[in-house]
Amino acid sequence: MDVCGVILAGGKSSRMGTPKELLDWGGQPLILHLAKAIVHEQLPCLVISNRPERLPSYELSKLGVTIKPDEGGSYGPISGIVTGFQHTEAETLLVVSCDLPFLDEQAIGQLLAFARREQEWDALVAASGQKLHPLLAVYHRRTEACWREALQAGQYRLMDTLARLRMKIIPPKLLDRWATYNANTPEQYREALLEKCRREAEAKQKQGGL
Repeated sequence: MDVCGVILAGGKSSRMGTPKELLDWGGQPLILHLAKAIVHEQLPCLVISNRPERLPSYELSKLGVTIKPDEGGSYGPISGIVTGFQHTEAETLLVVSCDLPFLDEQAIGQLLAFARREQEWDALVAASGQKLHPLLAVYHRRTEACWREALQAGQYRLMDTLARLRMKIIPPKLLDRWATYNANTPEQYREALLEKCRREAEAKQKQGGL
């Protein structure tokens, strides 16, 4: 299965108050963490951003990442997905938002392995509890026309387009329960940092016990 990783970073980050894609995560911008995870799985990577001048362009270019603005202007994630299909010939898109600090190469590898096993789907969407995460998902090129039609019609709600697709939910147990965690606000970012510190302390404790 031919896959291109697409990171959506075209939002205004109004709830965060600062660009979410530039949040520090382990000493590097969050978007660089996500791009490295995608490239680690040997996928081409495309970043959709309407403010490319604020991105760590040099580091991203060293990874082979391409940066493109939203197709026809910024109309939310739908325009990002349309842009993603426009700028790659890949059969499928792995679409991720730029605010997923715990999404790593292991989670991406598990997600792609699941996608390659499944049949008869247009969209594979992550979930946590009863909540769907359409910005941690795999979309087949069969869906491109649906996304483009929605964009042209001004129908920007992702769930409305998803309702037209053959969607399968990625089993929550397949991924780390924090993989779908969005850092949308300063409070959520602080919570993510606390969880990161907890994990690092736990890892050191295990190493010390060896």
